[in-house]
Amino acid sequence: MVAEEPRAALLARDVLVDGGSAADAAVTMFFALSATLPSSVGVTASGSCVVHDPESKTVQLLDFLPRPSSDAPNAIALPLAPRAMFALHARHGTKPLGELIIQAERIARFGAPVSRAFAEELAADGAVLASDATASAVYLPGRRPAAQGTELSQVVLAATLARLRSEGVGTLYSGGLSREFIDGAAAAGYAVDPNRLNDALPAWVRVTEIEHDNHVWGLAAPTQNDLRLVQAALGMLLKSGEWDTGDDGDRADLMAIALSEATLLAASNAPVGPESLDLAVSRLTAGRLADTAQQPQLAATLGTSSGHRAGATSFFAVDSRGQGVGCAVGLGAPFGTGKMIPTLGVFLAPVQAEAVNGPGAYALIVGNENTGQFHMAASGAGGRRAISSMLETVLDHWVRRITIEDVPALPRTHYAGGINTVFVEPSMAAPVVGDLRQRGYQVAPAQTIATGSAFRCVEGLPRRETRCGAAKDPRSNGLMFFEFGG
Repeated sequence: MVAEEPRAALLARDVLVDGGSAADAAVTMFFALSATLPSSVGVTASGSCVVHDPESKTVQLLDFLPRPSSDAPNAIALPLAPRAMFALHARHGTKPLGELIIQAERIARFGAPVSRAFAEELAADGAVLASDATASAVYLPGRRPAAQGTELSQVVLAATLARLRSEGVGTLYSGGLSREFIDGAAAAGYAVDPNRLNDALPAWVRVTEIEHDNHVWGLAAPTQNDLRLVQAALGMLLKSGEWDTGDDGDRADLMAIALSEATLLAASNAPVGPESLDLAVSRLTAGRLADTAQQPQLAATLGTSSGHRAGATSFFAVDSRGQGVGCAVGLGAPFGTGKMIPTLGVFLAPVQAEAVNGPGAYALIVGNENTGQFHMAASGAGGRRAISSMLETVLDHWVRRITIEDVPALPRTHYAGGINTVFVEPSMAAPVVGDLRQRGYQVAPAQTIATGSAFRCVEGLPRRETRCGAAKDPRSNGLMFFEFGG
């Protein structure tokens, strides 16, 4: 499994070692991240998960993408993630749900050192909390962001997690916690329709958008636009058959055009599927970038910088039975709206995610629906550039057939469409930079470009003898770990 905060991954590892399923591990990571990475994850989060189920031989999407809390202009996002985790566990979990929540509850109640991952996000974006007395008292002691290693207790959040564990997650939607959520949101200036909260349900959808090499490729993202974006970009790049031709400059150009075309497809009403992808591939192979009139749209989706941005994260887990779960969740912006409900210890999340250089995170699961075997999982996190980090990691391994352990060392690029600039990591060869400039791009340096992690079992899981490998990204502050016990 992998998570962008190490304590969450360690707790998920313990669940797998103790015989839990990949779904159990994913649920554990979500609740743990709510306590260890509240800048990007929380009880009020939205998103999606993609699941390979070896028993039904299907790849399915669990949709809990952002939905408005009311028709009022001051609506926020409904807190869909707890019900989604309940649905994931109900269908694919094996251990009691309470056991998966209690670890996060203990971290929040008894405290734990601030990790490097959270410390960096808090230092970069914690200023948004200064105007909220409750949040600043917890995360800005002495009016300064809590540093790495600082012991952090979140007693109120612990009480909320305890009620979700003991009363059931339904309490947030129609029980005692629902009234506190509605009243707390109103006090912060946001309207929540009780009926919408009560009816807020995740949905299971069979994945059909992308088939390649006789496998189904399922993707997850925190928002509908990001989900359509990554589906379109990956679908085009796989169907074009051009990723393994040419050099690094050709691939950077191909990625830029694919992201440009994917932005336009994601914004249209056309479904992402074989017909729309075929049309987009024809433009991709013609080597045509979107024109300058579409720069604002490209900026809103692909950003204008290479910088890290909190507000969303991704994680995945795989078990020895061949179950694979990848999730991408977020709060729409770092710490959501920056306003906390004092009686619950959770941040309210905007219904519209921050655009341009806002959050971004993605997850991928690849399975074979004929054999029922899992084959690959991947994730990317760190802002708008995360789409590039995950796609490059996956394509360099699957299409170029580079050993998965060697993929993280390859230099990455990201196309910031809003300024027609390709950001490149320092290890990118100088001739490639020159080639990109000749193609008409601006080129700028980036110390690192997000994180991209992957796990692949070539023969698939379950299998008696496995040949598996992992792309452990040194750019990440998180942790990757796999355990395949009997």
